[in-house]
Amino acid sequence: MQIHEYQSDAMRTAKDLPRLTAMLHVVSLLADEVGELSSAIKKAEVYGQPHDFGNIEEEIGDILWACAYAANVFGMSLETCARKNVEKLARRYPDGYTDRHASMRLDKQVSDEVSA
Repeated sequence: MQIHEYQSDAMRTAKDLPRLTAMLHVVSLLADEVGELSSAIKKAEVYGQPHDFGNIEEEIGDILWACAYAANVFGMSLETCARKNVEKLARRYPDGYTDRHASMRLDKQVSDEVSA
């Protein structure tokens, strides 16, 4: 499945809301779903329960749905958001992740110089 197909298919199940309500909904939805993923990890790492990988996979899927919904609410393509993110990460970490590059934030330096 291509990411643009996912966004289109996923949005079949989005409630039709006024834009401001949809923006508030997507922000709280993302927070809720990330919290549910966090809770699944906490149960294993803090309380010693076995990892419930089925639940973890479901929560990641819910987060993906919420990201598609966010892109849709703001009139964006999830595919474009993903591509731009990968391009930003390539600028920030030209040779892969390092703590040094993380602190330098090379992608922000280029943006700041262009806007100055």
